[in-house]
Amino acid sequence: MTTTQTAINTFVHETGAWVASQLEACTRCGMCAEACHFYQATGNPEYAPVWKIELVRRAYEQRFTLGGKMRVAMGLDKPIRDEELGAWSKIVYEACTMCNKCALVCPMGIQLGPIIHNVRAGLSDAGLVPEDLKAAVQKQKEIGSPLGATDSVYDQRIEWVADEWEVDLPMDVQGADTLVVFSSIEVMKFPENIAAIAKILNKAGEKWTLSHKAREVVNFGFYEGNEELTKLFMKRVFDGARELGVKRILVTECGHAYDALRWTAANIMDVPDVEITHVAGYIWNLVGAGRIKLKQGALDDKGVITFHDACKIQRRGGHIDEPRELLKILAPNAFKEMTPNKEQAICCGGGGGVIAIKEADPQRYKVFEMKMEQANRIGAKTVAMFCSNCRLQFTDGVQKYNPPFKVAGMSQLVADALVE
Repeated sequence: MTTTQTAINTFVHETGAWVASQLEACTRCGMCAEACHFYQATGNPEYAPVWKIELVRRAYEQRFTLGGKMRVAMGLDKPIRDEELGAWSKIVYEACTMCNKCALVCPMGIQLGPIIHNVRAGLSDAGLVPEDLKAAVQKQKEIGSPLGATDSVYDQRIEWVADEWEVDLPMDVQGADTLVVFSSIEVMKFPENIAAIAKILNKAGEKWTLSHKAREVVNFGFYEGNEELTKLFMKRVFDGARELGVKRILVTECGHAYDALRWTAANIMDVPDVEITHVAGYIWNLVGAGRIKLKQGALDDKGVITFHDACKIQRRGGHIDEPRELLKILAPNAFKEMTPNKEQAICCGGGGGVIAIKEADPQRYKVFEMKMEQANRIGAKTVAMFCSNCRLQFTDGVQKYNPPFKVAGMSQLVADALVE
């Protein structure tokens, strides 16, 4: 079977009644282009979301519709060719974070993000995944971490965090209420996140645990569009939860992991009867319940602080108000919004696996320039966020451009402001 045929067969397999209805509803008006941060940053018409789903549309029409079959027969449309697949691989992997903001502006209500994910699925089956992303996926499959954090490295990092920050990090506690699963970005790049969240949970008296089996929450199979690996990586987390008998899984500062575990998992696999929650909402619930107290105005003397909305946590996950309520306590006089924000916020440009692909750097940095301009416009000294993937993109951008602001994780800000 040819590469093209493999991809087309996957596109067709993914095109059920829902996808077909979405494709039929699309008028190809192009309004979604202005919602795409990559199109906004570069002006490249190939980055318009409607163009990113063109392969699925053509495969569907040429296989199932009379009009599509006639256009091919009359030479008005061409069958999908191998060279086209390579071009689309660069578009959907290197210039799309699947943030789905495009769906908000679509006059027909088309969910473009999930359909673009279907394009990735076809390209994945055809073996047309960027090499950097493919290597990260293989690492997660073989050693449990896309960043190379083996079992022994994980143990060493956890032991070091416990000693360095003097926090208790319970491991494999049978019957704990909450299983906390960090991403390897946090383990390897932002270990202070582990200490901060541990400090918050310990202060609240939470019965929580880490797990050796469920030690990686990020899902590079989800980024690739490989359903089998997506399920495998989530199964490791769910198996850990089942073995420990927990009531909930607390996703730390990772947006795509929250999306995958909270919504995608239930549609593609057997999931345990546990609550899936994100640390953004959970911390605010702890404050609301009086289980932790924060120092009023703790950040007011640090200059203007603003908040970056992560696509999968805020727009997709709905945790829009909680971070702002926290900042109203921490910085009632210094908190200032970027524009646009909340549901309309611009993506950081590094999600969906994009930051793992070296060839995507030019357009990724172009998007960061937009975010940097937003923060500079309001005189921000600190940009806070609840997603470590976004934080990695911001940190990398700050190193490249040296803007007059620093980057902070919200969990760390909360931990530093706990009333002892």
